[in-house]
Amino acid sequence: MEGSNPAGGVTPAGRDTDLYTAVQDIRAGYWMQMRQVLARTGTWPQWTSRTQVLGVVAAQANVVELWLKEEPESLAARVMYARVATERVLQAHRRDWARDYRKAQDLEKLVVRARDACDQASEGNPDDAVPWICRLALAETDVAGRYPEHHLTPPPHEYLLPGGPWGLLSEVHRRDPFNREAWHRMSQALQARPGPAGRQAVATDFARWTVSFAPPDSPLLLLPLYARVQEHRERRDNGAAMLNLLWTREDTTRAITQAFEGWFRRREPATSSQLDLNYLAYALARGGFAQWAAEVFAAIGDFATPAPWHYDARYPDDQWRKAFEEDRVACLRSRPRHTGGNP
Repeated sequence: MEGSNPAGGVTPAGRDTDLYTAVQDIRAGYWMQMRQVLARTGTWPQWTSRTQVLGVVAAQANVVELWLKEEPESLAARVMYARVATERVLQAHRRDWARDYRKAQDLEKLVVRARDACDQASEGNPDDAVPWICRLALAETDVAGRYPEHHLTPPPHEYLLPGGPWGLLSEVHRRDPFNREAWHRMSQALQARPGPAGRQAVATDFARWTVSFAPPDSPLLLLPLYARVQEHRERRDNGAAMLNLLWTREDTTRAITQAFEGWFRRREPATSSQLDLNYLAYALARGGFAQWAAEVFAAIGDFATPAPWHYDARYPDDQWRKAFEEDRVACLRSRPRHTGGNP
């Protein structure tokens, strides 16, 4: 849900004003606003997205530990500790702790702590998908394949998909069908151990398979666009030219159209992922759908996200706003202007 605020900074809360208040409270060292906003959360998708954002922010401090100490029986506090513990593993993994023998043991301790936190959260509320999403996120870090649940065989007849944490995805799906975060986590876990096919092929095949049976208005319709942005980024890093040709291929334009007409046209504006909106705008602009892109840019408003704009070859990564503004202005100019006459 990360997005830019009107002042030009980046806020992980996006348009969610209650969540923004809780994030600011956490950064000040307090947990009461987090407790209150979670108590007012009414749907599983919102519960998933809010706990994810709060977990990323709270992982930098000990506010969740303080909350859990004050209210050890709180189910929300247990879920948030699972979020925080998992996020700390992910951050250590991204910093390559496993490659440093001095930090590898610390990483393993973090993993054990996170897995235990997930167990505790699940025991408190077996219907909550978030502890299972956290377990799924941890699978990405198990590059050595130490845990059996991380390398199960794929569904029958899916020969293009590698082994992975399929059982964990099934547990999430049973509790919250087509949970957005879970399927993104699954894609990342499969790419961590892609086998001979390679990361890009696995990302593309998993996205294509998911879209084949996802609901017609699901945000999972954007998974192929995430895979295509990843391909764009890898080709850019390898010095490839004519990257925009990726976005005019028939399979890509079909995926862009399906995501726009299926998800964007029917989405719930208040709960839509700002990251999804930015990926869709990027794909539409690259694919030549300027007028559709203008609609998505209008929906984004002031809430731009660094990804995918910082993967663009036009500017250095830290100048991603230039790529965003360049595409936004060009697409908004393409919108037909109403002169006030009869329609």
